[in-house]
Amino acid sequence: MTRFKKNTVAVMVFWGFVFLAFSIGTSPVTAMHHENGKMHKVESEFDFLVEMIPHHQEAVDSSREIKAITERSELQEFAEEVITLQKREIEELQKWIDLWYPEKSPDARYQPMMRDIEGLSVEEAEKAFLEDMVVHHEMAVMKSRQLLEKDLAEHSEVEDMARSIIEQQDQEIELMQKWLNEWF
Repeated sequence: MTRFKKNTVAVMVFWGFVFLAFSIGTSPVTAMHHENGKMHKVESEFDFLVEMIPHHQEAVDSSREIKAITERSELQEFAEEVITLQKREIEELQKWIDLWYPEKSPDARYQPMMRDIEGLSVEEAEKAFLEDMVVHHEMAVMKSRQLLEKDLAEHSEVEDMARSIIEQQDQEIELMQKWLNEWF
């Protein structure tokens, strides 16, 4: 394939993701994380519980990585808050699966969303973390909204957690976007 054709294909793919993002009301980067151009939709309370565990674990792991290298106190505090809150939520999610769905397999198919920051400069790692975490949070908010809008929550505790995720992560998205604009 010639360089011109490769560039043309790349531009067409990019604009396809932009169009997809616009049509589903999200960012182009989030659209690129959809499997085969389609969003993975929450179909049940159990789906939500099982899929949110690896999603949260990735946020915890990524937050630990950035906390270890950043010198920005704001970002260190933010990472610690993500770690604390999402570890607690993982424990609750697992408890609910064990209690309400003991006969079902808790294995979820999960495609990581966060880039590996190893080998990046501190500034590059901070920027990659913030960009990816915005998208990561957008996905958690989207899944939480799906659960609520489709009235899939069978237990009030799950409904409460979904509302909490939306509120907390929407605020964090705004903060991370502010930092991206100010710092980079």
